[in-house]
Amino acid sequence: MLFLLKRGKIQLQISRIAAFAAIFVGLMLPGSNQPANAETNDLVVTGFQAPPYLYSGEDGQAAGLLVDLLQNASETSGVGVEFVVTNWPRAQLATQQGRADLIFPVVHTPEREEWLAYPQEPIVQFEMAIFARKDSGLAFTGKAAELHGLTIGKIAKGRMHPNFRALEESGKAKIEQRDTVVQLLMATHHGRIDAFVAPRIMTLWTADRIGMKTVAPFEDPIGVADIYLAFSKESSKEAMWDRLRQNLPSLNSKIDLFLASLQQ
Repeated sequence: MLFLLKRGKIQLQISRIAAFAAIFVGLMLPGSNQPANAETNDLVVTGFQAPPYLYSGEDGQAAGLLVDLLQNASETSGVGVEFVVTNWPRAQLATQQGRADLIFPVVHTPEREEWLAYPQEPIVQFEMAIFARKDSGLAFTGKAAELHGLTIGKIAKGRMHPNFRALEESGKAKIEQRDTVVQLLMATHHGRIDAFVAPRIMTLWTADRIGMKTVAPFEDPIGVADIYLAFSKESSKEAMWDRLRQNLPSLNSKIDLFLASLQQ
């Protein structure tokens, strides 16, 4: 069935999720939560908008799969948690200074080891998927060469997986940039681009919010990134973090439930 949402409804949905797109750029609008107090008796978790994992709900409160997971672990361990959803520069600075104890989502880099203690295992993995119209006739099994000759969209200034960067640098596909995932979805729906690359789960969340049914991801990703909930080396609450993470599973179980909800 073709995408038939009325213009007014589309604009309403777009306005609700437009701020989420900048996750790929790392420049999010400030959340409504105030900066955390380093003297709080709770663990302070900060991060930028990364739906459906972490985001500010319509009531201004932190919501998402990570929030649910940490609140469950908090009840089991007796360790309180607070959430500050903000932009990346503020989240990073608060964690570097020890005003926030934990930060999500982060990838591992040698530079960040100076101020972050990474767990041995990532809390989740982000699959960088290729999305196309369901009736496009395209095939993709994870190999960048299958995208040669196509027009592929990506988030402007977004950090891409090395496999996709290699495709960009090869010049064998035409790469077009858009500011938001919504724009990528719409451009693909209308045939202005052949496909686009974006984190699979977050894009499915966005597509569900705007009622987009004509665009879907290929099963095989172009790359996978380990994502961590990392601890500030400036925090004095290491014992609390140790207690909490003993009761903290990975996000995979929450993701399975999220995907099942989209199929209902």
